[in-house]
This record gives sequence, C-alpha cells and structure tokens, in this order.
Amino acid sequence: MKLIAKKIFPKRILLRLLLIFFIPLICIQCLAVFLFYDRHWEKITTRFANIASNQVNLIIEDFEKTGILNDKIIRGLNLNVELIDEKIEFKVKKPKGLIEKNIIKTLNTRINKKYNIEFKKNSVSISVYLKENIIRISLPKKYLVSETPLILFLWIIISSVILSLVAFLFMRIQVRAITRLAKFSNEVGTTLNSKRFKPEGAVEIRVAGNAVLKMKKRIDNQLKDQTYFLAGISHDLGTIITRMKLQLELITNLSDIKDIKNDINAMQVLLNEYLEYTKNIDTSEKVKSINIKKFLGNLIIDSKKNFPRTTINIKCNYKINIIYSETNLYRVFSNILNNACKFAKEVSIEVQITNKNKLFINFEDNGPGVPEKMKNKIFRPFFKLDSSRNLNYPGSGLGLSIAKDIVAKMGGSINLTESKKGGCCFSVVLPYKIG
Repeated sequence: MKLIAKKIFPKRILLRLLLIFFIPLICIQCLAVFLFYDRHWEKITTRFANIASNQVNLIIEDFEKTGILNDKIIRGLNLNVELIDEKIEFKVKKPKGLIEKNIIKTLNTRINKKYNIEFKKNSVSISVYLKENIIRISLPKKYLVSETPLILFLWIIISSVILSLVAFLFMRIQVRAITRLAKFSNEVGTTLNSKRFKPEGAVEIRVAGNAVLKMKKRIDNQLKDQTYFLAGISHDLGTIITRMKLQLELITNLSDIKDIKNDINAMQVLLNEYLEYTKNIDTSEKVKSINIKKFLGNLIIDSKKNFPRTTINIKCNYKINIIYSETNLYRVFSNILNNACKFAKEVSIEVQITNKNKLFINFEDNGPGVPEKMKNKIFRPFFKLDSSRNLNYPGSGLGLSIAKDIVAKMGGSINLTESKKGGCCFSVVLPYKIG
C-alpha cells in the first residue's frame, strides 16, 4: 500500500501542498452541492411542478365541463393556452438531466392525461391530449426551474477559483523559500564564492536558513584554517629544500649528493601534492570548450616526459567537444594516467558517450592491479598501497582523493574495476556537456 501511495503521489512539495489544499476543498464542495440539491433544489423543483400541474388540471377540467377555454382563468394564471383541433402524433420524449427527470416524474403523478412536455430556452410547453382536441399550455421556465441554485453554484466555483489562486501564490512563496534554501545548502562547502543568501518565508524556514548560514560560516573558517595550515607546511618544506640545495654545492662526495637529491625529489613530490590539496578547496575555475582528443593527446605528451618507456594508446572520436574547466580536467586525468604509468608498461585510454548523455573516459593498464580488499580504500586521503617505511614510489596519497573530489563537484564519479589487460581500469564518468 505504501509503495502504491509513493508512486501515485507527486514528488515535489508544491504539488503535494496543492493536493493537501484541493482534495478537502473539492470534497467539501461536492458534499455541499449534493446536500443542497437533495434538500433544497429538488424540493423547490418538485413544489414548482406541483403548482404547474394544478394549473394544467384546472384548465383541463374547466374545458371538459364547458367545452371552451376560460380566458379569465388563463389571464389570472398568466399562461399562454391554445386549442389545437388537428390530431398530432403522440411522442414521448426522453428527459435530459436531473431537473427535467424530476419535473416529469412529478407531473406524471399529478396529470392523468396523456401529455408531452417540451423544454425550450425561456419557456416550457405542455401538450395535453384529449379525446378530440389537444390543449397546448406554455408557461415561463422560471415557473418550474429556480435560477437561484445556478447563481449559487457559479458563486461557489468562482470564489473557490479565486481562493485557490491566492492559496497557490502563498504556497509558491513558501516553496520558493525552501528551494532557495536547498540550493544554497548544496553550494555550502563546494565554493568560497557562493551567492549571498537571505532567509525568507515562514518562521521555521527562516530558522533553518539562519542555521545553514551559521554552518557555512563555520565551514568557511575551517577551510581557511586548513588552507593556512597547509600553506605553512609548504612554505617550511620549501625553505628546507632551498637550504639543502645550497648545501649540495658544498659537498664533494658524489654518493652523498645522490642520496640528498633523491630525498629532495621525494620532498618535492610531497610539496606539490600538498599544494594541489590546498588548491582543491576552491574549484571555481572558468569553463570553456575543450576538444577531448586534443586535450588527452597533450596529456599523453606530458606523461611521456616522465615515463618514456610506457606505451600509451588512445581511442577517441576527434569531434567530441565538452565544456569543463581545463585545469580541473588536467588534475584529474594526469593523476590517474601518471599512477597507471608508474606501475604498468602499457596504458590505453578510451572515450565513450552513452545515450544518457554520460561521458566515459576509461584508463586501463597491464600493471599488477589493486587487491580486492584495498579497492574501497584507494580513494581515501593519504592512503598508499605500499605501507612500508621505505616507500617504492614517492607520494603523499592525496592524488586519487583530490581527483575523486573534483569529479564529484563536476557531477560525476570515478569507478575502479579490473582491466582486461590484467591491471586496473579507472572509469571517469562525467555529464556530457556539448561544447
């Protein structure tokens, strides 16, 4: 039952509020109309029909006694009566609507003669069939049908439409306040340059908005403290590296120089990754149209400089253009590609586009791969596969964490699976924004 209700009811809050408002309103109006018709309108119509049938019977009885139409009675009743000598075929017409059915039902119980009734725009004509004549009696329609209920129904409908429109406008204002709060909440933590937000709407929505503003302020302070902290570490490491480089110029033992250079390279890698981590806090770079094959070709050229022995192949349609930040894409793809080149001798890159407007960039290699129990931890900050003290490869373990964070802020994801070549397959999935 709950599943059926979830499928039937709308997902948006505005539509749900409209249902909450309109369903009781429509039910109450339908009940009021039914009770009014059953208690009031039907009784009035029956009473009018009884009076009209009495008038018809009076004219018929007087005609049967005297053989002529009494003008005095006709004028007193304010009716139009005519005598038809020729015989007209008797046809029973089916009533249309509840009002006509109710009138005919009442007349059938009061008039004992054959008759036909014809409902016109402003009048009602009753033709009574006698032995040798036909008497046609025309009376105003208001004698049988009350116009007050129609005015009442129109007033109910018009007033309901006006009130519903006013209620819709007020609900829309409240929903707009909730929507703006939700949009602002999604921006909190993703960029330092979020738009200014002012709480609005009901008291509860304003309280929630003020709570989000306080939370944003705390997050901004934490991000700034983190930035200053990492920037200080980078500055201190840079100072040490500079001093070590100066000391190298004074050393004459070649073996000592080689060891110090290796340490410097490792520290330089750590320094660069720490700097990349600080840059990742704000991803508000400008976007532009990028030819994906040309972009990946330049990326491969840069990777070849550091890994000349690794074979890198690419499979991509040259016409694919996307709109993204070039800096962010370079940080993501270069990190994945360089990691693959460290552990593999052959790397292939394939670009695909699905029918759901998703862009897949797959990086496959023939390296040793990642153990199954490590796949859930590979994207954690500072995580390394080689946990020994003497690391085989320099690095801080922040690269994949930064890449995943950037891709998530672009609305995509990174997935790790086993490659057909025996190594790893990193699949970057991004919304396909045509450039």
